[in-house]
Amino acid sequence: MKINEFKDLREKLRQDAIYFAEAVLGFHPFSYQAELLRSGSKRIVACWARQTGKTTAIAVKVIHFAFTNSKTTTLIVSRGLRQSMIMFNVVEHFVMIHPVLQKSVVKSTRTLIQLSNGSQIIALPCGPDGASLRGYTADLVVMDEAAFMPEEVILRVIFPMLATTNGAAIMLSTPWGRDHVFYRSFKNPNYWSQQVRAEELSLIHI
Repeated sequence: MKINEFKDLREKLRQDAIYFAEAVLGFHPFSYQAELLRSGSKRIVACWARQTGKTTAIAVKVIHFAFTNSKTTTLIVSRGLRQSMIMFNVVEHFVMIHPVLQKSVVKSTRTLIQLSNGSQIIALPCGPDGASLRGYTADLVVMDEAAFMPEEVILRVIFPMLATTNGAAIMLSTPWGRDHVFYRSFKNPNYWSQQVRAEELSLIHI
């Protein structure tokens, strides 16, 4: 491969998350997953039914972001560590089964992956008051099952940590009530939002 061809390929991998998913991870998204991967919005709200593949799709988006942007911090946050670890384990699986991606890992623990480009992916619980998140700055925060996280943590801990980096926030959750920032954000025209209902799917992808 010529140098120019290599540069073009590298740029395509950086700019096209779907191409990265298919060419590097061997993951072929359904159309609704591809819509989410394609979104470049810094504020994303995904309201998906259970077992529709939201964890896998966001895990792919996290990997693409970390590997194509140097010196970034991605936090995977949920109310409890167990929920955060579900997505982190999917991220880790994709990374560790690919020989090139695996070689880029310089440190790996139960809740942390550090890459040779200086980027890191960290799984954390937010708990009832966000104490475990304080002190972090982030370039991307994924809030898994965000509708079940305390609203005060999202508004007073997570969004301020993104303000210093002009970072991106992804809130994903199964539907749960209307009196919460997740629902209001889903209805906010300034957010990129998407709803996927189980009955709309002809094939369930986990």
